[in-house]
Amino acid sequence: MEDNLNNRLYEFKAPSYKFWKKLGLAYYAEEDMEYLTNQLLCLSDMEVKQYADACTELYGMYEKAAQHVIDNELWDEIGIPENAIEIIKHSWEQRKKIPQLYGRFDLAGVLDGKPVKLIEFNADTATVMPETAIVQFEQLKIANIKGSFQYSQLVERMSRRFELIKSLSPDREANILLSDLGHEEDILNLDIITAAAGGGGFKTKQMALERVIFSEDEGIFIQLGEDKFLRYDYWFKLIPWEFIAYEEPELMDILTKIVTKDLAVILNPAFTMIFQSKAIMKILWDLFPNHHLLLKTTFSAADFKFQPYVQKVIFGREGENVKIFDSGAKMLEENDGDFGDYPSVFQSFVELPKDRDEEIYQAGIYFTDKAVSLSYRRRDGLIVDEDSEFIGHYVL
Repeated sequence: MEDNLNNRLYEFKAPSYKFWKKLGLAYYAEEDMEYLTNQLLCLSDMEVKQYADACTELYGMYEKAAQHVIDNELWDEIGIPENAIEIIKHSWEQRKKIPQLYGRFDLAGVLDGKPVKLIEFNADTATVMPETAIVQFEQLKIANIKGSFQYSQLVERMSRRFELIKSLSPDREANILLSDLGHEEDILNLDIITAAAGGGGFKTKQMALERVIFSEDEGIFIQLGEDKFLRYDYWFKLIPWEFIAYEEPELMDILTKIVTKDLAVILNPAFTMIFQSKAIMKILWDLFPNHHLLLKTTFSAADFKFQPYVQKVIFGREGENVKIFDSGAKMLEENDGDFGDYPSVFQSFVELPKDRDEEIYQAGIYFTDKAVSLSYRRRDGLIVDEDSEFIGHYVL
């Protein structure tokens, strides 16, 4: 299968740094990053369908697992702090009126002829959006592969999601404030969300978190001038719920009051924190043991005697604080990171599709009410992390 994977790669002439700069995407083309490849990966319609069908089934399983957590008060088990419980419960009860906007499933399988396996679900603040929505589209135009297309409708489908969210709250003003922590990559990802919100009929405004005003009695505002404020009925935050709950408890308390008093809609809703916790994959394994889409996941390395496994913290990101062990419990690869204070889960190791150069390929599938877009990250080790390359695709 390695030869077949290499044969899937279509090489094209990479555009210049100036090309990406003109599109506002120079960040991704910095020479020292070596992030964007000059290759596209070929898939068939049937392979895309495999990914899409798997995501639909997985999302239904996540919903059942979340209900199980709530019904059985398993908050400690999945790492949800006490100050997040009320807003999570409220948002779960309101999920038909205020659904999840989007998330991204990271999957193994398909390219190597093996079954789809869930690695994790980036349910709250998934990124890699500019690359998925714009970069690979531009690359395919340059490659000009006759008869090809991409499974890439991220902005369009997210706009429809915004339209739905707007229609479910007709009494609210369709104005949305979108915030991040000010990092360049976050801003570029937020630009994609902003474009989708505009396409969904919202008036939009981007503003860093530190400049947003939160009132537990009146809602969410920005200051326009002396004694002049503008209130927003919707707020999108590219800031993880767990960060707010653990690092900004005062803000978490205010947001809980804002949401439970129905003063504003916050996207993604707080219940996505359940999905975001990697400990939910242990709950999934309990509820759906040996399911063909799942990897065995537990809270103890002892459950993997004579089996290779992965240790990951429940709220880690970008491959940080991940360790991979062989069947003799010898560590094969380790990444340090900023999330080591969180508890860990242990998951069966699955080989990602690999090419002749021993580089691994991890699929990322964006999901709204269904799978809507696809791209890949490629790495020359065992852990897909911030040093991975982005690689687009085409369908033929």
